[in-house]
Amino acid sequence: MSGQQKTRRGSKKNVMLLGLAGAVLALATSTRTWINVQPEVGSVKIPLIEVAGSDAAAAVAALAVVALAGSLAAMIAGKAARWVIAAILLLVGGGIAAAAVSVLADPVLAAATKVGEATGLNTSGGDYDVTFWPWAAALAGAVLVANAVLLAVAGRHWTGSRKYARDASATAAGLPAAAQDGQIDEISGWDSLSRGDDPTG
Repeated sequence: MSGQQKTRRGSKKNVMLLGLAGAVLALATSTRTWINVQPEVGSVKIPLIEVAGSDAAAAVAALAVVALAGSLAAMIAGKAARWVIAAILLLVGGGIAAAAVSVLADPVLAAATKVGEATGLNTSGGDYDVTFWPWAAALAGAVLVANAVLLAVAGRHWTGSRKYARDASATAAGLPAAAQDGQIDEISGWDSLSRGDDPTG
């Protein structure tokens, strides 16, 4: 393997790991407490309400799953598909960051549904304490945006997977993939026997 090939493979791995890190961080934040609320409802004592990221910004978890799938798919995707994935990751990262920033900007609105369910009242009075996790989600979104840019730039120089290309062309020809280079693996051999063909012929 040449030095250039090693560099490209390392670049692929780094971009994928960056995307996975951003997606996993965003997904993890959605299960954490984003806002602690101590409501004020007259003389009635109401326990502290913990508002999770999934309640304060419901879109974060779903977008994180999309980012996770996209980061993995980018490793085996072709050039055109990588551009599409990069665009999706850019939108996903921006969406996660925007959702987190909206919570930081207006925690009362973000916690309104959860507070209403806990108190049975439409009230915004009380103490709203925003935790570290919305900031972490905003960071995860920024990481995914950076990852999308890197994928678009670095991905132009990546070569497609020879294995997948060989498998696709062999399948199109109605042959076992391994027969493309004259080698028959165990699975391809059994497939041939199932069809009534002699894999050694």
